[in-house]
Amino acid sequence: MTHSTTTRPALSDRRHPEGGRPRLVVGVDAGGTSARALVTTLTGRRLGESWAGGANPNAHGAQHAAAQLAEAVEGALDQAGPGARGAVATVVVGLAGVSAMRDPDVRAAMEGALAEAGLGSADSVFTGDDEIAFAAGTPVPDGTVLIAGTGAIATRIVDRRRDRSADGMGWLIGDDGSAFWIGHQAAKETARQLAHGGELSPLARSVAKEVIPGQRPVDGDDHLPEEHARNFARTLTAAPPIRLAAFAPMVGQAHEQGDPAAEVIINAAAGHLAHSVHQVRTPGECRPIVLAGGVLLHSGPVREALTRKLALGAAGSRIVLAGSTAGGAAWLAALRAGAEESDHRLHEAFTLGGGDRDRTDAA
Repeated sequence: MTHSTTTRPALSDRRHPEGGRPRLVVGVDAGGTSARALVTTLTGRRLGESWAGGANPNAHGAQHAAAQLAEAVEGALDQAGPGARGAVATVVVGLAGVSAMRDPDVRAAMEGALAEAGLGSADSVFTGDDEIAFAAGTPVPDGTVLIAGTGAIATRIVDRRRDRSADGMGWLIGDDGSAFWIGHQAAKETARQLAHGGELSPLARSVAKEVIPGQRPVDGDDHLPEEHARNFARTLTAAPPIRLAAFAPMVGQAHEQGDPAAEVIINAAAGHLAHSVHQVRTPGECRPIVLAGGVLLHSGPVREALTRKLALGAAGSRIVLAGSTAGGAAWLAALRAGAEESDHRLHEAFTLGGGDRDRTDAA
């Protein structure tokens, strides 16, 4: 397995030397929840796509992560057809928990997964999930990417590589504005309202019914007795902390119903995320900002509030939603294999179809 990082093949060198088959690339978004692999030609034509379980070595351990990576890549290559493995020029894996690759054992396991999938001779690169998320949103080499999913991190990208980041500290001490953070605030607000004993807001009612569905209200459908607050807290404390992230969509839904508590949480989340972005940008910077992760791609209220706040310190910057992150990884692989960097339509061929690509300007 080679790890060349300097010289790109000539643009004319786009066919495999054996049989003239178009050279292929593989892009992988290896996240903590799932891994998605994509096989394409150098023009972005998709030949194979497959999913597997979470492949973050920090969260799942090296052996489990490697097995999931191998499964996703093997599935995509099988779809691409006979001979695909021998035609792959470059593989780019965007890895959640890429810092674990500093451990020789982890690196050996993850590289071994590519070899197991039949790509032992391909040029391979393991990079951060923030780098492929940025590539999924824009073809330019410099800018900022903000990922808000289960966790949250803002990263300054220079020449398509991570330069510096803000937050991304994990749910215990950071990830402010993430799905976990939003869900945690929703749980706290629900406990407060339950303890108060009055009528529950739409948000608190939704969360309470999710956590303690068997409890019957005493004074009508919108009232629960105070003792349910402690039962609510005990039930959540006994569950995995990640469960809180599942409450985040309820906040958006309650916000659309005009729930004041949900509005407070939405605005606070957007404020935290905007702060992280401003920490990695220089005053007056106009480079693009790519938004990625479920909170920003699927929660209109958070995205809208964030856009308004970014306008205060990033006026003139183009804000774009990330498309297919596996497609972003495949596009980076294609660049290494000789694809034309300045062809923005080529970038869209790789990244459209995997995410919401609405655009707005922070002006």
